[in-house]
Amino acid sequence: MTVTRSYQDRLRPVRSTDPAFVDCAGAQVSAQVRGPATVLVVEGEIDICNAERLIAAIRRLIQPGTPFVLDLRAVDFMAVSGFRELMAFAEDCNRLHLGWHVVTGDALRPLLRVFADHHLPIVGGAGQAARSG
Repeated sequence: MTVTRSYQDRLRPVRSTDPAFVDCAGAQVSAQVRGPATVLVVEGEIDICNAERLIAAIRRLIQPGTPFVLDLRAVDFMAVSGFRELMAFAEDCNRLHLGWHVVTGDALRPLLRVFADHHLPIVGGAGQAARSG
C-alpha cells in the first residue's frame, strides 16, 4: 500500500515506495535532486527513540560533493534529544566544510531560541537554499 501526503509548501508528496524514502520510526526523510543540490525533506516527530536513526538516514542520502538542503518544515515535534543530534550532525558538516543549509519550521523555533549558539546554516526556504547550493 502506498501512502501519500501532500503539503502546500513541500517540494513533492512523499510516497513509501520511493527508493529515496527512509522511515525512521515516527519520522521520515526523502531525497530529491533539485538543481545543484539534494533536498532532504524530513517529516514527523523526532525524539530520543528515532533521532540517531534519522541522522544516520540523512548521512546515507547525502551525495558526496553535492550540496544539500535539510528541509525541516514538516517536522511536527522535535525533542531536545533530537535537536542535540542535529547539532552534532551540524558540527560534523561544518568540520568537513560541506555545503548545506537548513530550512526550519514551527517545531524548531523554540529550540532555536533556547540553543542560540546552534551554528545551523538556516535559510528562508528550500528553493532559495537549493539555488544557492
